[in-house]
Amino acid sequence: MTKASIVNLSEQKRSKLVSNLSVIVFIVTFFYMMLDLILKIHVQSFIYVGFLACATATFLLNYYHRLGAAKIVGLLFFNGLIFLVASSEPFETGIHLHFFSAGVVAMIIYGFEEWKKGVCFIALSLILYLSIFLFDFDLIGYRTFGPSESRIFFVINIVVTATISTFSFLMFSKVNYRIEQSLRHNQEVMTAQNEKLEKANKELDRFVYSASHDLRAPLSSLTGLINLSGMTSDITIIREYHSHMQNRIQVMDKFIKEIIDYSRNTRVEVLEEKVNLKHLIDEVTDSLRFVNGSSSISLQNSIDESLQLISDEYRLKVIFNNLISNAVKYHDLRKPNPFIRIGCNRNNGSYKVKIEDNGMGIPTEHIPKIFDMFYRAHENSEGSGLGLYIVKETLSKIGGQIEVDSSYGEGSTFLITLPVAPNG
Repeated sequence: MTKASIVNLSEQKRSKLVSNLSVIVFIVTFFYMMLDLILKIHVQSFIYVGFLACATATFLLNYYHRLGAAKIVGLLFFNGLIFLVASSEPFETGIHLHFFSAGVVAMIIYGFEEWKKGVCFIALSLILYLSIFLFDFDLIGYRTFGPSESRIFFVINIVVTATISTFSFLMFSKVNYRIEQSLRHNQEVMTAQNEKLEKANKELDRFVYSASHDLRAPLSSLTGLINLSGMTSDITIIREYHSHMQNRIQVMDKFIKEIIDYSRNTRVEVLEEKVNLKHLIDEVTDSLRFVNGSSSISLQNSIDESLQLISDEYRLKVIFNNLISNAVKYHDLRKPNPFIRIGCNRNNGSYKVKIEDNGMGIPTEHIPKIFDMFYRAHENSEGSGLGLYIVKETLSKIGGQIEVDSSYGEGSTFLITLPVAPNG
C-alpha cells in the first residue's frame, strides 16, 4: 500500500465516521425530544432544530465531498449548542459531558496529519466547559430538574457520550488496523520479491559464468581440431577429426537450445491449449530414435489415447524431452532388458506422469542437487547441467511439480504432477 493510498483510506474512513456521527446526532436529538415530552420538560424548539440542522448540514457537506467544511460546521455548531443547553441546566444532568465526546471526535476526525486543528477544537470544548463550570450563564432561560430527572439525564448523557466516544475510537482503530495489515502484507510481498530477486541475481551470475565457459569450450575444441586437420593429408585422420567436430557442434547446438528454452520459459506467457499427452510423448520419443543406443531400449508409452489436459504444449515438450533424453543418455545396455516406461493416472484433480528406467541411476548424495542450475550428477556427463533445472522451472511456470526416486546402478523414477487445467 502506497503513502497516497494510506492517506486516501484514512480520509475515506474519517468521511464515513463523520456521516455516521451525523446520523447518531440526528437519532439522539429525536430521543431527547421524546424524553422531554414524556417527562414534560420544556425545551425551546430552536434547540432541537439547531441539533437537527447541524447534523443535516454536516451530513450533506460530507456527502458532497466537502469533508473539511463538514468537520468545521459539525464541531462548531455541536460545541455551541451543547454550551447553550448546558448553560440552562443544572450541572447534575451531566450535559457538560458531551464536551468530552466533542474533543474525542475532534482529535479522531483530524488525526495526526491535522493535529493542530484537532487541538484547537479540543481547546474550544475545554474553554466552553470551564465557562459553564466557573460562571453563571443563563442564555436561553434556566430549567429546573427534580432529583430523579437529573439522575435519568445524567445516566443518559453518560451513555450517549460513551457511545459516541467508543464508536469514534473503534472506527479510528479499524483504520489503523487495516493500514497495519496492508503494510504487513506489503512487507511480506517485498520480502518474497527480494528473495526472488536475490535468487535471480545469483542464478544470472552463475549462468553468465557457466554459459560463457560451456560455449567457449566447444569453440576451442573446434579451433584445435580445424588446426589439426589442416596439418595432415591422411583422409582417415581427417574423418576422425570431422567426427569430433560434429560432436562438438552437436554439444554446442544442444546447449544453445537449452538457453533458448530457459529464456522462453522465463519471458513467454503460458498458453492454455488442449494437449493429448500420449501423442505429445510419442512425438518426443520419435525424435530420439536416432540417438546413440536408443534402438536397444524398450520405450513403453502406456498413457491412455484419450487423455487430454489444458496446458502449454511447448513447455510440456521441453519437460518430457529433457527427462526422456536423459533416460536414453544414461541407459545401461549391459542389462538384459533396458527399458523406459511412461505411464499416467489422474489423482485428486491432477495428473501423475511416471517416467521409469533401469539405467545407471543417480548416486544418493547427488539427488538433492540435480535440479540446481549447471549441476552435473555424473562425472562423465557431457551435458550442460541445465536440463533438469529447466524441467523444474518450466513445471513451476505451468503449476506442476516433480519428484525423483533413484538408486545408483538400478535406475530412476521421475514423478511429474500436472494440473488438469491452469485453474482446475
